[in-house]
Amino acid sequence: MFLSEHTRNIVLAAICMSLCMMANAPATSLQNVALAESTDIDLTVGYYAEIVRYVAALLATVIFHPIYRTIGIKLTALLVTILQATSYFVMIWIVNKWVIYVGYFLSGIGLGSLWILWPMVVINNSSISNSQRNMGWWWVAESVGPLFGGLVNYFYFLNVSEISTTNRQMVYGICIGITYLSAIVAAIFVTDAKKSKEEIKLEDLGRVGEGLGKVYEPLGDPDMDHTPSARAWFRRMAKRRAFWILLLPLLYWGSIWGFFAKIFPTAIPSISDERKLIPLTTLVVAAGMTAGSVLWNYVARLSNNTFCIILITLMHFTAIILSILIFPKDAATEILDVETAATYIEPHTAYVIVISALVGLADSCVSIIYYTVAGKVYEEGTSLGFSINNFGFCVVYIISMFLPSLFDLHAYCYLMLGAVLVMCLAITVGLKKYL
Repeated sequence: MFLSEHTRNIVLAAICMSLCMMANAPATSLQNVALAESTDIDLTVGYYAEIVRYVAALLATVIFHPIYRTIGIKLTALLVTILQATSYFVMIWIVNKWVIYVGYFLSGIGLGSLWILWPMVVINNSSISNSQRNMGWWWVAESVGPLFGGLVNYFYFLNVSEISTTNRQMVYGICIGITYLSAIVAAIFVTDAKKSKEEIKLEDLGRVGEGLGKVYEPLGDPDMDHTPSARAWFRRMAKRRAFWILLLPLLYWGSIWGFFAKIFPTAIPSISDERKLIPLTTLVVAAGMTAGSVLWNYVARLSNNTFCIILITLMHFTAIILSILIFPKDAATEILDVETAATYIEPHTAYVIVISALVGLADSCVSIIYYTVAGKVYEEGTSLGFSINNFGFCVVYIISMFLPSLFDLHAYCYLMLGAVLVMCLAITVGLKKYL
């Protein structure tokens, strides 16, 4: 074929994740408001459904590695992608909140597994010198999915002031079709390409000879399995300070995405009657992530990764503070009257766009750098390492879904400011040697 096996796998990882996120991003952002306006179910059920989904994603971190080793990458990709779509089915034929919880539980197993599977494929099929570049392009493709999904939903919701049952069923029906397409592509084309012993030795020594700057070409038997046992790998990793420091940025990721995936779109109806603003946030965040995935690699070449992390920290601070200024305190748990809701400054569509763009640009940088550093630390145990990462993210995300019931929106934003600062210090100071 025109592409080598390793290059083809990286491309497939990008395409499949892009399709899944094309469906997942708008579906997640619309859920709370859709429940409040097209059913008799309270919007807080949307938060609890997310908790159930990410409890299941925690389970995925435990079962993914043995399932992957037992049935191989093709069947694993097919199974977990199909499972991800179950949350869309229950949002079409809503029976009661308990059926929603069951659907979201199954979806969580799929989604949690996908966030382990596809980054693992990218890292496992990249050379040391190319891993950050390949991860950057993977994030470009992953971001294009929500960008396109948000664009379609934006035009669909033009002139819509309240989400109807027909609106809800149309959106989630399309999400099912897109997700199933990803499952079929993965099952047919992706392969479990292994690195040979020679490659692993060269990688450990940091000497890849003529392979520098290129995607791996197999030097030995491609069917050799060099995946370490979980116990042996963890014992080795537990002795590394960097392994534990890698867990700290998960506080940032779980809280930021808890806010911008659920709380932020839920709060928008309290400052505007235009429902198109909800998919617009998905569109702008995805556009920012797409642009950032291309931009940050070039910025890092002109400066360094430390400069990039400090810059994106300031961007996050700006977005979070602006959120405090334009949203009412109680907008996370109920849809307030636009005319009477109290805010520090007058809300405007432009502020929503600026916040979304800053978050998309900033998070793409963190994602590229973090996954690249994690790949270097975890070495050949990427499936195990990314499972642990996913576990930590899910724990923080679950907690973030409880917080709207305990704290107001502004208090949550103050917690996010602390999480962003922890992320900045962990990467720029604690993981400096890997940047």
